[in-house]
Amino acid sequence: MNTPTKKGLGRFRLFEHPDLLSTAANFSALYERTHLTIFRYLYGLTGGPQEDVEDLTAETYERAWKSRRTFQGDESAASGWLMKIARHLVIDGYRRRKARPITAGEIPDQLPQAGLQPEEVTLSAEEQRTLWMVMAALPAEGREILTLRYVLGWRVNEVAAYLQIPENTVSVVIRRALERLRREWPEEEK
Repeated sequence: MNTPTKKGLGRFRLFEHPDLLSTAANFSALYERTHLTIFRYLYGLTGGPQEDVEDLTAETYERAWKSRRTFQGDESAASGWLMKIARHLVIDGYRRRKARPITAGEIPDQLPQAGLQPEEVTLSAEEQRTLWMVMAALPAEGREILTLRYVLGWRVNEVAAYLQIPENTVSVVIRRALERLRREWPEEEK
């Protein structure tokens, strides 16, 4: 019988599901549920260009597929596992080459959205463009924490647990990064 078993990891409890990623159909279903989140996370970390973020997203799932047999946990653990793979890809990219500044032509008109109306996308496109340009000037830590908090919608305690830093540190980084965004936001956009 394939009953889940508890496995302790600090404050969190994972459940081992040996069949969660064992088939292509299960992995494909996981991809469908998580690919936009992983794309947005990677975009928030790197700032683009969109084609590079799409490549990183694909590479994340390629690496996950290759190591799927080593994964243990439930579906929410699988999302965290994918984000760790994505984060390591970004870190590896920074190590290989210096981060280059983003030019205005590299910022996409909009990030892929699930279920937004065309009018909503059109109204927010310019604000998104400005936001990504201003966020690109933030330090990597601030950009990552803001991405997790506001792009992915995580709570402060979830961000802290994921990054393995105190909640107070997350709150301070968020406050300072938001203050910097306000200062650097173009006057004509305010």
